[in-house]
Amino acid sequence: MTTWEPPVPALSVRQVLALERVLAGEPEVVAGAGRLDRPVRWVHVAEAADVGVMLSGGEMVLTTGVLLAGDEHKQTEYVRSLHRAEASAVVLGLGRAFPSPPEAMRRAAERCQLPLVVLHRPFPFAQLTEEVQSRLVRRKFAAVSLSEAVRTELTALITGGAPLQRLLDEIARHSGCPVVVTNLAHRVLGTAGERSAVDDVLRDWERIARQAGHTEGDGWIRAELDGRGEPWGRLVLCGYRGDTETGRLLADRAAEALVLHRMLGGAGCSWEEQSALSLLTDLVGGAVPARHLLPRARAAGLPVNRRTFVPLVVRGRRAGSLDRTLRLLGLPGIAGEMSATATAVLLSLAR
Repeated sequence: MTTWEPPVPALSVRQVLALERVLAGEPEVVAGAGRLDRPVRWVHVAEAADVGVMLSGGEMVLTTGVLLAGDEHKQTEYVRSLHRAEASAVVLGLGRAFPSPPEAMRRAAERCQLPLVVLHRPFPFAQLTEEVQSRLVRRKFAAVSLSEAVRTELTALITGGAPLQRLLDEIARHSGCPVVVTNLAHRVLGTAGERSAVDDVLRDWERIARQAGHTEGDGWIRAELDGRGEPWGRLVLCGYRGDTETGRLLADRAAEALVLHRMLGGAGCSWEEQSALSLLTDLVGGAVPARHLLPRARAAGLPVNRRTFVPLVVRGRRAGSLDRTLRLLGLPGIAGEMSATATAVLLSLAR
């Protein structure tokens, strides 16, 4: 987790092309159609062939091509320059300079997979820049407002002594998707969200954990949990459906709160012990169907295929001590303190 700076939630190229003002210009995507979900963080009007040196990435560039007409080399270099600068798309207004889409630009854009859009009925570019910039500013304001709301609510819960589960429930309420907290070994320490959706995530947790650990996509957003520069866990929003930048902002705010909660936890049960105790309590109580407990056991790090589960009650030993003993013996299992004198243990033994 890094120091937070407010991101600018982006529109995608596809969303910009769907704006009413743009539709009035009869847009046609002539290259890079597979990259329309690229984020647009700003809009620039630029004609110079070396426009890329003025960009920082994520811009949609608008041009009439007036300085490119009649020179295929300049047209190709214009597109390459935008590609090198990581522009999101280029929009060309057809007219006197180019009455039809220029083939040189189309070929170059297709090779670079840079979306090239032509407007068959050009309109003043100022209208588009004004529309997009105002939408981006509104999105940024909404994201910052959400950030402050999440920070305020989670901080209030922490100062009020709320348990970890209460924080996770609040994070899930804001994100509208399952929330999972893991250690560095991908062992699940806590979950929140609609029960059926959480069960679906845990059922396929091994694959999801690998995906969430390396890439983000399709709403899988992660934030690292660390203390004093040392990572110790991860927060994952599983299937977040909102704007990606807003999701990252929400995940970062939530991660900050979880780190603070752990730092202030004192000498109480660790999150690992709380997770094990929750699973054991549900197992002993019988209120949760076994089909729901197995995915939770797997996500908690227990092997479940071709295994025999052996429950034990050990008196006079703490859960942490028993966990260390299990690791020393190489026995997969979890332990949780059911009372001041009794600790429950669940072993997963090979058949």
